Amino acid sequence: MILIVGATNFVGRAVARRLAAEGRPFRCLLRPSHYPQQLPTELSFSAVSASLSDAEALSEAMDGVTGVIHVTREEDRLYERPLHTHTEGTGNLLKAAESAGVTRFIYMSRLGATAASAYPLFRIRGESETRVHESGLDHTILRAAVIYGAEDVFTTRLVMLAKMIPIVLPIPDVGMVRFQPLWVEDLARCIVATVDRADLRDKTVVLGGAEHYSIEQMVRRILGAAGMHRYLLHVTMPLMRTGSRFLGALLARNPTPMWWLDLATVGSAAELGAIPKHFGFEPRPLAESLSYLRLRRPWRRQFIRYTLGDG
Repeated sequence: MILIVGATNFVGRAVARRLAAEGRPFRCLLRPSHYPQQLPTELSFSAVSASLSDAEALSEAMDGVTGVIHVTREEDRLYERPLHTHTEGTGNLLKAAESAGVTRFIYMSRLGATAASAYPLFRIRGESETRVHESGLDHTILRAAVIYGAEDVFTTRLVMLAKMIPIVLPIPDVGMVRFQPLWVEDLARCIVATVDRADLRDKTVVLGGAEHYSIEQMVRRILGAAGMHRYLLHVTMPLMRTGSRFLGALLARNPTPMWWLDLATVGSAAELGAIPKHFGFEPRPLAESLSYLRLRRPWRRQFIRYTLGDG
């Protein structure tokens, strides 16, 4: 039995679909939330409700579990709980898994993660990685690039913003920083394959897509897939951060959260051959995986609902 922690976010749902397609039993850990949680649909699985601060509930969640896949994407829930709780929760999850005799622990981190980072998103990931390394579990850390897919918070949010801003779209001026977007289904394939890979135990593996992009190239490709054209205005990072803080104070949810700008500053790219080297397949190019952006959707209405805290 595999326990998925983070099964209600878009990465976790992709992992659940992959496990189901391979006929592998899994359990979804549902964390208490004031917001609607999207479970994987049309799949057969068990579920258990447990906070990562509740040791007794975590112990019950581990019953019969042989492997844990921890894919929680805390950055999209900053409005719901402080970011630092991710490290504490990861530590509690590791203790519960070790006590239950779990033999495998997969932690999905982020490219650029380090406990010494000046940026909270990367520092918290780095601190969590340290806890995973120091645990007594057979583990693998997967450091992923920018993840995109039909249910993501990157490409869809970018299209929403562009729909609301006519003609000119501001983007951060980050020079030659590179990005390597990775399709969520390719990521899920790698995560599930890692569970049975003895050669990847106690290792950190970097994962990225098929191409490197500058931020302008990436944004143009995404807008083009949505059938949109905007003039891209490069704005200095200090001014972008000021604008983000203003939107954060004005709206229930910030459509350009500060972690976006941290990610833009640091970048998200590794060697291009990482996935073929470790998993034996070629990841899909960005242009071949964005068809979902052409589907008719009430982009503007969804944007308004999101910023008001309703979506």
